[in-house]
Amino acid sequence: MKKLVFLYCFIAIVLSSSFAAGQTASEQISLEGVAPGQVDSVLAKMSDEQVRSLLLTELGKDLETGSSEPKATGGLVGKATGLLHLLDKEKGPQETKAGSIFSSIGQIPLDYIAVAGKIGNGSFWGFIVTVLLLAAVFGAASLAEFFVRRYTANFRKQFQEKAIPDLDGPMRFVAGLMRSIPSFLHILVFSVTAVLFFFIIPVSNHEPVRNLFLMLLSVFVFYRILTEVSRIICSPGSSNLRVLPVDDATAKTINNAVMLLCTYTFGTIMFLALLMELRLGRTSFRFTVIILASLLIGIIISMILRSRDYVKNRILQTSEMNKSRNWVVEQFAQFWHVPVVLYFAVIGMILVGDQIAGVQRENSAFLLSLLILPLFILFDGVGQWVARIAVNTLRIYNPNDEDSADEEVKEKLAQAREKERKLSVTVGRMVRLIILAALLVWVLSLWGYTIPYAAHVTSAIFESLITVALGLTAWRFISSYIEKKIAEATPEEEEKEDSDDEFGASKQRGRSYTLLPMLRKFIATILLVMVSMVVLSSIGVDIGPLLAGAGVVGLAIGFGAQKMVSDVFSGFFYLLDDAFRVGEYIQAGSVSGAVEAITLRNVMLRHHRGMLQIVPHSELGSITNFMRGGLVVKFNLEFPYDTDIDKVRKIIKKVGIAMLADEEFGQDFIRPVKSQGVREITGSVMVIRVKFTAQPGTQFVIQREAFRRITEALAANGIHYAHRKVIVELPKSNEEQSAEEKKKALEAGAAAAMVRLEEDEKKKNIS
Repeated sequence: MKKLVFLYCFIAIVLSSSFAAGQTASEQISLEGVAPGQVDSVLAKMSDEQVRSLLLTELGKDLETGSSEPKATGGLVGKATGLLHLLDKEKGPQETKAGSIFSSIGQIPLDYIAVAGKIGNGSFWGFIVTVLLLAAVFGAASLAEFFVRRYTANFRKQFQEKAIPDLDGPMRFVAGLMRSIPSFLHILVFSVTAVLFFFIIPVSNHEPVRNLFLMLLSVFVFYRILTEVSRIICSPGSSNLRVLPVDDATAKTINNAVMLLCTYTFGTIMFLALLMELRLGRTSFRFTVIILASLLIGIIISMILRSRDYVKNRILQTSEMNKSRNWVVEQFAQFWHVPVVLYFAVIGMILVGDQIAGVQRENSAFLLSLLILPLFILFDGVGQWVARIAVNTLRIYNPNDEDSADEEVKEKLAQAREKERKLSVTVGRMVRLIILAALLVWVLSLWGYTIPYAAHVTSAIFESLITVALGLTAWRFISSYIEKKIAEATPEEEEKEDSDDEFGASKQRGRSYTLLPMLRKFIATILLVMVSMVVLSSIGVDIGPLLAGAGVVGLAIGFGAQKMVSDVFSGFFYLLDDAFRVGEYIQAGSVSGAVEAITLRNVMLRHHRGMLQIVPHSELGSITNFMRGGLVVKFNLEFPYDTDIDKVRKIIKKVGIAMLADEEFGQDFIRPVKSQGVREITGSVMVIRVKFTAQPGTQFVIQREAFRRITEALAANGIHYAHRKVIVELPKSNEEQSAEEKKKALEAGAAAAMVRLEEDEKKKNIS
């Protein structure tokens, strides 16, 4: 760059006699974007006036960069000035000529008087008048809000004066937000009214006054919005709406601390932004930063010292609950505030040193360093929760086993519980130390003190912790929702004295009970893979080859395990078609039984005689489901030829009506028991068919009860079933035949009777 400037000066000296003094801004030439090797060729093509204009432009840029008025400060103050939409590039705190900030302290009052004069349009009394006008503007806005409050009093009571029920965490937040709707409406009215009244006053067109008004309005609105948000989260006046799981005293303390620190910090940032806009002297600006930052550090240290006993008690109580209290914990609880106070004191000293030395940091290191305590509390809570969940997944101790355990087993469970507690405490402490070390490394990097590889390790720790926490949160939410739906789909166990197990003992379940467990396994697998990949990526592992390798392995498995793929896809389409559900009795080929469980590849069928049959989905074939719709049952009753058919029909109808009205059997009927008339007349009996339609699984009990009631009703009316008999007639001429011949004739008649019985059974099975 210096070579280019010397070249421009040389050309200006040689060609100064031919330069024109009236070159306009539209004719100025720039070398921006030209490569260094092409400067000579570009200059050779320019006219004398263009070269002169180019030289003046470049010299002006160098003067700007070397001037005593630097550009605006970065960080939150610079961004706050951008919020005012009034910051120009050439504006900023003026640099004093003094070499030390302390040697120019006497200039500070004069700088502030100059700033007040800018607001008052050159007069200090004008500043006083402006302040009074702004006070009148905000007073008028408050008055307008007061009238709106009175006008909407009933609307506000509808939200704020109703009885508050006991709600869970998310619903508490929603209820608190609904109760704050009138307050947010009042804030909006105050802001809009203040802006409207401001444009009425005569000094509204003066830019410094506009800056001051926007700064004050921003601070007022921020304070009121923060008040409502803190009231929603902490709710110091109502424990039923409190989102944080703390007591009343703690909620009040947190609310006051948040209000004081956040309002003071935001107000300080906006005040410094205003001073920057009004171009306060550099020395005065730095001195103001030192005073305000020191006051903030003092407030924080005062709060820490006031709450040291409360924090000590909480540490000891937590240790007592975890049974991990020891000498180290007691000493830390007694003196925890000492390193914390030293940390904030060091941060304040570093800031003062930077301001004295004139060091500008663009990353808001000071304010971010103050967040280490709340960030540690937040990340430590998340880390302890993740540690507990991770230890619980190891299943070292299962509390459900204590209900049916004997004394020896309970003793082993107690040992397992103690082992799980110790492991949970150890893992929690390790996580806490890792988080603390990562935060300290992060703070050092903010101030420019970097440790090799530490930044990458810190980033990996936080990304992994956040990823695992989000994955566990999503899994807990999804799993609890699925378990709730499964519980809703699970029928209550009903004990019946006359239970029927012809279709097995499994209870019929809904479709959600069948699909949701498989869906939960699928979601768990997806979350596990995604979280693992993100964690590996966070610690620096290139997951691209892993994904590519997984694709190749999956393709190989697909070709090599076609039977397994066939089983999985067959089961998917069976479930998609809702062919069977858990608890239903099905028959697939030669296999039958009640569906006890369904996996990705197999279906578990419990036979009604107790055997468990595991059948791959691809081998099921066509399925007969006995549990969809009503089952029609038909059975035959045999009577002598001379039986009154109408009387039998009426008796069976009465039995069907009585069973339909019975509380035990009536709900299982779809169609009642009734007679279908004479089905056939055989060589020795008259067959009458009886029919009913029942709910699946209940037909066997109903059929047995129908047999019993029909038999008793027929016997009460003198009607009895026919007896099977074979009549063998011997010719009279053969009456004197031998006993041997008679015996053979009877045997032939018995054989004929057996053949007839077999034929009747075949016909019965066909029907």
